[in-house]
Amino acid sequence: KRLFGLISTNIVPGLPRLLSNAHKEGWSATKAAEKAQLAVAGKYHARNYTEFDKDLAILIYELGGGAALYALNKAPVMLPSRYTIADIRRQHNLRITVGDVKISDILENIETLFRDIDPGEYGRVGHTLSQDEIAGDGRLCYLPETDEIGGLCEHATSRLKSFKMGSDLTSVEATVKAIRAGEIHVGKEFSVAAFSRHAPSNYSAKPVLLMPTCKKGSWQSSAEILQKLIHAWKLSPFGEAKHGPLQSIASDGDGRRRAVLYLVCMHRHLSRDDPLHKYLSELVGLNLYTGDGGLTMDFDYKHLFKRLCTLLCSKEGMLVNSVIINKTLLAQWLEKLSGHDWSDESIHALLNPKDPQDVPWAVKLLCLVADLRHLDTSQFTPSEKNTHRALCLLGEMLDALVNPFINPTFSPSEQMTQLVKFAHIACTLFIKHEGDFVSNQLYGDLQCMVKNAIFKIAHSKVLSPLLKSFFVSSGRRCFGNTLREIQNDRGTLTEHGHRRVVPALWFHIAHGRDLPKISVSGAARPAPQTGSQP
Repeated sequence: KRLFGLISTNIVPGLPRLLSNAHKEGWSATKAAEKAQLAVAGKYHARNYTEFDKDLAILIYELGGGAALYALNKAPVMLPSRYTIADIRRQHNLRITVGDVKISDILENIETLFRDIDPGEYGRVGHTLSQDEIAGDGRLCYLPETDEIGGLCEHATSRLKSFKMGSDLTSVEATVKAIRAGEIHVGKEFSVAAFSRHAPSNYSAKPVLLMPTCKKGSWQSSAEILQKLIHAWKLSPFGEAKHGPLQSIASDGDGRRRAVLYLVCMHRHLSRDDPLHKYLSELVGLNLYTGDGGLTMDFDYKHLFKRLCTLLCSKEGMLVNSVIINKTLLAQWLEKLSGHDWSDESIHALLNPKDPQDVPWAVKLLCLVADLRHLDTSQFTPSEKNTHRALCLLGEMLDALVNPFINPTFSPSEQMTQLVKFAHIACTLFIKHEGDFVSNQLYGDLQCMVKNAIFKIAHSKVLSPLLKSFFVSSGRRCFGNTLREIQNDRGTLTEHGHRRVVPALWFHIAHGRDLPKISVSGAARPAPQTGSQP
């Protein structure tokens, strides 16, 4: 009674840890009340911190600084002090690339982020490598851990002898001179590469490369960086050996990177001896050219949706059976759809979006175009019927593309059947109309996305018959979450990236902030739960 009265009338600092100690050490109610009284008086401090307490303290320190953590250490929540988390913080440091990409830096970052991850009950699983750029603030900084100048683009190595500060200003003067002469550049963006697991947990993309870039490099330099990332994953004892092979490389459709992906992921045909061959050889029309180990390329389906919508909302549009389907035609036909209040949201606003990068807008437009198939044609003129037949074909194709990603009731067979249906319709229209249907690049990216989804399930079967697979973790979905975490702190990425970005990502990864997935069973569920077997 005394203990409950004390707790109900006072703020007891570190109460959860105090009660944990009472349980572990078998305190009586009287002793627990005495300890609570001492805690209120500031004479007892329970320091049996949990991993969550320590991770939260790291996050507070990196985002709010020492003053914020000190205040919370003295507050009733009593988070660990900066001295308590010092050793843990050092374990989470990432290496920021200075100059040329070094395999040693990638290997160390792989060890930092994958060393403590438990492979789980299914052991080794497949992985996706994703690459993209994010905006930075374009400034140089000093990296005290390596005594180097950070923030220069990847071409600085060819102009500067050293990035080390040393004991004088020689390196600084040489750097400033080269920048003013236009020989090297300050990185305006940051190139990020990350590996993500094809697993029901710990599948968030983990960045192993953080590099300032001016984006003026050639496709050859991009190929060299990609090969270093692939080899680092194979070489690291915390990479392929512990967690499983690399199965796909994902991109957002960058032109320079696309050329590299075709070189890396399309140079060998699956032989009869390949374990994947028995699952894929009888699929009519499937491109069986891959990279080493069945490596395939993937493109973010959300980006593909937006690119299709941009094409539909353009003046040029796309040609389907001699009918040009563009924004003008769609504006006339969308008015015929019943059940939509166009006064509340005009067709003009739908076809002229303020933000073409809005994914919900893209999905809505594609679904509305697909709904045109169900219009009553009894009162149509012959010309309208001809146009409607073209819209029906396009709608059938778009419905087969979008539904596997948005319909949580689809079974794995339905998901794959729909994607294959889309691929065959798109192939037929592209053969007939070529670039007047969609561009070569967009068509190739769409087909690669479908191909990768099929290969992903085959890879799962080869690794383990019991391995679970999750459909919409294809592409860069997990990578996008990681980029947003880094983007939120982009102004300090070079200078404080290894101290600010990584702990935030580590907290994001370690405490279940993975987004819900649709498993191969078609059921929507959070990450800790698993889907059915593929």
